Amino acid sequence: MFPTRAARFSSSLLRLATSTNQTASVIPRLRASTDLTGIEVESDPLKKLDQTYTKTLEILKTLPESTVYRQAAEALTKHRLEIVRSALKENVEDSEKLEQLISTTEAKIDDGLIEEVLLQAKREENLAAKMLDWKPWEPLEHPAPPGQWHYFSMAEEAGEGGEK
Repeated sequence: MFPTRAARFSSSLLRLATSTNQTASVIPRLRASTDLTGIEVESDPLKKLDQTYTKTLEILKTLPESTVYRQAAEALTKHRLEIVRSALKENVEDSEKLEQLISTTEAKIDDGLIEEVLLQAKREENLAAKMLDWKPWEPLEHPAPPGQWHYFSMAEEAGEGGEK
């Protein structure tokens, strides 16, 4: 009914071997499963993260510099891209060293498996593109009603005075 881990691993190796856009220097992953439903093991996660972070930064550059979203997303993306690029500079000859490098990168990013980080990166890229369409930094079309952004005081709610 469902393919076994060995079958998934061998099919991913077959895809890797027959793929025309993969270079001969790609080292196969030892990990057969992420143990997370719906998330497959990525054959070259560091390269894909590098590409995704680069695209995200290109999109973020089109947003106004003063937006809080751009500042926060850019800082996080640049930090993670730096970690990924330092990992890509490492000389890896075999699958064991590749898995160790990926594990070290996961620890530095500290946000789950590398496949989860890649999913987050793709979602951030999509969100950045949507923010460009939504333009949340522009003023509201209709001004907020008076008192809309007035937050209550705990002292007032408790009946302790706290008049303004």
